[in-house]
Amino acid sequence: MRKSYIGLLMLIFLAACGGRNSQQDDSVTEGDSILIDESSLILSDSSAVAKNDTAKKEIPQIRFSSAEDLKDYLRKSPDRVAYSNGIIPLIADQSLEYAQKLVNNTHDGFIIVDKSRMKVILYDRYGQQKLSYGMACAKNYGTKHKKADSRTPEGFFTASGIYDSTEWLFTDDDGKTSKKKGQFGPRFIRLSCPNTSQIGIHGTVAPWSIGHRVSHGCIRVTNENILELVKHVEIGMPIIVVPGRKDMEVNYSEGVESVWIPSSFEAVEPKYKKEEPKLTDDTDSITKPETEKTKIINEKENQEIILKDSVHNGENTIVTEPSGLADPDSKTISEPSIKVTE
Repeated sequence: MRKSYIGLLMLIFLAACGGRNSQQDDSVTEGDSILIDESSLILSDSSAVAKNDTAKKEIPQIRFSSAEDLKDYLRKSPDRVAYSNGIIPLIADQSLEYAQKLVNNTHDGFIIVDKSRMKVILYDRYGQQKLSYGMACAKNYGTKHKKADSRTPEGFFTASGIYDSTEWLFTDDDGKTSKKKGQFGPRFIRLSCPNTSQIGIHGTVAPWSIGHRVSHGCIRVTNENILELVKHVEIGMPIIVVPGRKDMEVNYSEGVESVWIPSSFEAVEPKYKKEEPKLTDDTDSITKPETEKTKIINEKENQEIILKDSVHNGENTIVTEPSGLADPDSKTISEPSIKVTE
């Protein structure tokens, strides 16, 4: 019974990882599936519970009020030299939340998947780089919102399972299953994404795809690299997926905040074009927050409408340009002047 249940859960496990272009809908690429059994699970969340619980009891969670507070803690730490050679202080300047989680990390390291540099990078727990691999990721830009959107999710995740994917079979968008095994490479590291259980880091039979945006959402590395990487991965280890410039552009246009952190000392936050959020006809339309500039412009337009409505067929009231509103960036709004003639 247990095998059947697990088999059913894993039947649609890797839909986001590859396939042909086709019409997308709100489901995980129809027909994408793998055929696995319970023996393919090498390490899961449950097998690491005891170890993680013990570690959490020994090391209480630390909270910081600011990035400077966190960096001051690192400077005073017995491991200050290791921290100073790592990127956690730089991460704190961009995201206190991420840096705080890394300081409280009880595992031997963490991983950053950098969609800008197209790299999967392994660090020790102090943020010092240990390994780096070229990668391939989703063909569409922006973070993942729903099933079958062919996007790689961005954010702070953890490794929730390591699988032997040697025997897994790939099914394309048309429901046709390939008879060729090993298309996901020899290992699969599943990410604990909130909106899908089908995203992971895995090997590939197409090493020439590394460095390109070609998948349905998964992160590909070479088979040699995945076999090396899994030797260092622990269940619960942090895996951070960082957006690239075009991902940030798409996220902004959709009204989604991008969290960018550096994956190296040389990394610079991408400058991206901020296009207005696109409105749709459905109930999930995105409404752009009113900025100070648009607020002033809107108030100016509203006052002009009110003043124009006060004109009585062009007889005695003359409406002049409201003063103080000629410059939309002006933060001082004067009352409009109205001249009444005899």
